[in-house]
Amino acid sequence: MDNKIIFGRWEATSLMITMISTKAILDFPRLMLEDAASAGWLLSLYVSILALIGFILINKLYKGFSGKDILDISEIVGCAPVKILVGTILLVFLILLTSFSLRLFGELIKAMGFVVTPISFIFLFLFTGILFGAYMGIEALVRFMSIIVPITILSFGIFILAILPKTDINNIFPLLGIGPYDVFVKGSLRLSSYTELIFLFLLIPFIKTHENFKKTGFWAIGICSIVFISITIAFTNLYPYPAAIEEFFPAYQMARIIDYGRFFKRLESVLIITWATIAFMYLSTAFYFILYVFKKTFNLKYYRPLLFPFGILIFVISLLPESLLQTVEFEKMYLRNWGWTVGFALVIILLIIANILKSNKKKAKLSSS
Repeated sequence: MDNKIIFGRWEATSLMITMISTKAILDFPRLMLEDAASAGWLLSLYVSILALIGFILINKLYKGFSGKDILDISEIVGCAPVKILVGTILLVFLILLTSFSLRLFGELIKAMGFVVTPISFIFLFLFTGILFGAYMGIEALVRFMSIIVPITILSFGIFILAILPKTDINNIFPLLGIGPYDVFVKGSLRLSSYTELIFLFLLIPFIKTHENFKKTGFWAIGICSIVFISITIAFTNLYPYPAAIEEFFPAYQMARIIDYGRFFKRLESVLIITWATIAFMYLSTAFYFILYVFKKTFNLKYYRPLLFPFGILIFVISLLPESLLQTVEFEKMYLRNWGWTVGFALVIILLIIANILKSNKKKAKLSSS
């Protein structure tokens, strides 16, 4: 049973780093520059600060509910009907997030080395790994991530250092891009870049204590903010605005320019192994939590019979966009603009109501005694 699975702070932090920072190798730097021009690095810093503030508030509200995930909180707020409503919202959001992430990863792998391969074949390759990872369960996934994440962080650091000599610091000027309004007002919607924090609010029963929850959240946000800011600065200094927004996969384009003599050329062919592993970890974990949310929302005993029905659903949705451009536009307009309503607003509202109800119950007990 899932409630018997317990893992430590490092495993939980590794999972959260994977889920939040993975978009750095997809389209995060391009979105930052598209919104804030040369101030994309400043926007990535700004949304990281907003995420930290949001998590500080959530952490304070969560103090009295140690070991309870967001579905447990929704049941406290309004019993089964609210739990089903919240569970359905989470399901729809996670299915869309996983489907469009699958499409983006498939397009990235196709661009990196399988240009003539049909995208559906690449999806089948990814799909097999996703099903296997979800079948093995959350414990196997987090144990694997706890080993792989330090390696990926090290390789990311080497990747950034390798492209530094080719950058031009003048590309970050003007510092406020096309204006402070675009950075600090319109850019606040990019808080959705941290919407994967929702996985931490589902992870709580597996890490048990509030202290583990708090430190996992702070460490994950801190490390991911460094990843986001560093890759955005590097991308800005390599590709000046507005030319930069024409690059759909910034990290891949950055990797292509690494050239250090005869023996260090075309390193993107090596990175495909690392990035494919990250894709498997991200998609398998997201898929597992879709099954977990459905199972817990509707009080089912097992999640594995759901593997193929939900797997086929995600596979079909990922093929709906007619092109990569259509996929990117949908993700930008909806998931990356409004994902914060699920990852932050929904959680905060539920916790505020739960705290009020808890306070009222205490007052009622005191008055009755």
